[in-house]
Amino acid sequence: MKGQNIEQLLRQSGAIVRLQGREYLTYRGLLYVAHEQGLESIDVDLLSYDAETNFAIVKATVKGTRGTFTDIGDASPMSVNKMISAACVRMASTRSQARALRSYLGVGITSLEELPGNRSAEPVEPSTPPAFNFEKAVQWSLDIGAFAEFDDAMKAARGYLTDDLSDTEKRKLWREICKG
Repeated sequence: MKGQNIEQLLRQSGAIVRLQGREYLTYRGLLYVAHEQGLESIDVDLLSYDAETNFAIVKATVKGTRGTFTDIGDASPMSVNKMISAACVRMASTRSQARALRSYLGVGITSLEELPGNRSAEPVEPSTPPAFNFEKAVQWSLDIGAFAEFDDAMKAARGYLTDDLSDTEKRKLWREICKG
């Protein structure tokens, strides 16, 4: 996973979900990717809790190879799903950790757990590269000087890049041929 873009890692791990046309992260996905990116510890502190209103504020500090990051999260029965209204301290903890993990990873997408109230989200499918385009590939080969004539480059592309190759394999092979 090293060397990959953090957003790509989040997408590949299923950490990005869609809700009302917008993308959000899941705490579970943030935690997984943070561990892959050198997360060493998460410490949480209850900063404030009002038992009468069940309002909690929690601070989380994450540490790892990317540095140390701290943030807060809050929760009350008014800002959480009815099913977890009795667990406001835990939700405030999760929210603070999600915010600190987002800082640790350098991700600006809000986490689903930070949103108030009821919600149901759908996973976002990992993005796939577009289908191999022979004309664009041939034009690229002309631009870098691998071929002098369009027809020669197209004939080579059609000869080497057969249908039994995946689009990814075609891209890789064409780069090797042109830069060879």
